[in-house]
Amino acid sequence: MIFEEWYEENVDSIYKYIVLIVKDASLAEDLTQETFLKAYLKQHQFKGNSEIKTWLYRIAYSTTMNHFRKKHPIPTLFNFVIPTKNTEAIFIEQEDLKELFLAISKLKMTYQQVIILNKIQQFSIKETASILRYSEGKVKMLLSRGLKALQKIYVESGDYLYE
Repeated sequence: MIFEEWYEENVDSIYKYIVLIVKDASLAEDLTQETFLKAYLKQHQFKGNSEIKTWLYRIAYSTTMNHFRKKHPIPTLFNFVIPTKNTEAIFIEQEDLKELFLAISKLKMTYQQVIILNKIQQFSIKETASILRYSEGKVKMLLSRGLKALQKIYVESGDYLYE
């Protein structure tokens, strides 16, 4: 079945995306499952106008934002430590990631979303625009402003890691 392939190829990246937003592994698992349930139920609506990954991220984004609209105010992102595979670099990488994620969490939600999708998840401008249902121009503008705001946070903190 084609859906099983979609699931196997995308479940890990969708989960990672959601956990960056919700900062709770258990909740991220639930929202990931809800995302794929919605995709399964609506797979007949996928017309192939975009990549399947883009379509699934759009569902994940909508599912996650709907969760917060219903139950919580929009959270800040990233107090979540992402584990690394290289045990020698764990401390350094975790501290660098923690600083980056803390800085990103200080940005407006629109900046956070665009930076996560384009810079962390590596979606193109076009794919990011499709996921967020923004124009490509708006994504470029938000990305530019978001990165400038992120740079300002680093400069103000005296940390020049981001240049």
